[in-house]
Order: sequence, then C-alpha cells, then structure tokens
Amino acid sequence: MNPQTGKIIRWIARIWAALMVAFMLFMFIAHIVDDGIGPLFDLSFRDALMMVSMIGSVIGLGLAWKWERLGGWMTVSGMLAFYLFDYIFSGDFPRGPVFLIIAFPGILFLILAYAGKKTDQA
Repeated sequence: MNPQTGKIIRWIARIWAALMVAFMLFMFIAHIVDDGIGPLFDLSFRDALMMVSMIGSVIGLGLAWKWERLGGWMTVSGMLAFYLFDYIFSGDFPRGPVFLIIAFPGILFLILAYAGKKTDQA
C-alpha cells in the first residue's frame, strides 16, 4: 500500500472510531441518566450477551489506535457476535446500517494491518 494512502486510511479509521466510541458512550450515559443503573443488573441473558459483544466492539475501536490488528479483530468479531446473537434470539438480523457503521473502522484497521508493514505511526 502506498504510504500516503495508508496514512489517509489510518486517520479516517481513527477519527471514525473516535466518533463511534463517543457516540456509544453518549448512548450509555444517556441510558443511565434516564433509567438509572438498576436496569443494567436486570438484563436478560440475550441482552447481556448482546451488550458484552457491543462493549467488545467498542473496546476494540479504542485498542485499534495502538494495535490495529487486535483492535480490528475485536471490533469485527464483537459485531459479528452481536449479529449472531440477535439472529439466534429473534430470528432476524438487526435492521438498518447503524451497527455496520460502528464496525466499519474495524474493517479499515484490519485492511491496514494486513496491507503490509505499517506506513506511519502518526
């Protein structure tokens, strides 16, 4: 991969990942402010599995800033688990592009990780 292209893709992935982490934190904090922390302890098995997979994806987005391969795989596998659990429990996949938009930076980080040597540690 051209070093300049790698640098551009890396910064697109990092900015996108930061926005997704901020969005997920905002949603989590808004949920706690609205309902309190109590409902988090009363989650169904389905909801707990889906929440853990989503948290794994968000942690992966953060880790990908330093370790692109590890963070990318955590993000993508967490999102795949989220889709799998939703399909197992509801018989249908999540609708809309929101969850794919969250996972996309992970895919970009994987492309960077497997495109050869790192182009820049910017």
